[in-house]
Amino acid sequence: MLDLCSEKPRCLAGANFIKLVGEDEEAFDILFCIAFEMMDAQWLSMHASYMNFNEVLQETRMQLERELSLEEIQRVHDLPAYNLLYH
Repeated sequence: MLDLCSEKPRCLAGANFIKLVGEDEEAFDILFCIAFEMMDAQWLSMHASYMNFNEVLQETRMQLERELSLEEIQRVHDLPAYNLLYH
């Protein structure tokens, strides 16, 4: 998703991820928590069951990629889903 295997990510989401993690040592941990909160919110909104796991995971991945692709993201706290951590 983030094209991290290449020397330099070719997508904005990957570049923003590298920047966030490089500037804040807690960014990866926070992003990990955000991803699980996003997945939980998606799971509940879809009224998902075990059989929907892959669909929920894909939707979460797309949402996270969209948020990481926002040009105005300077810090992990700027992600719209950051608010999920404190609802």
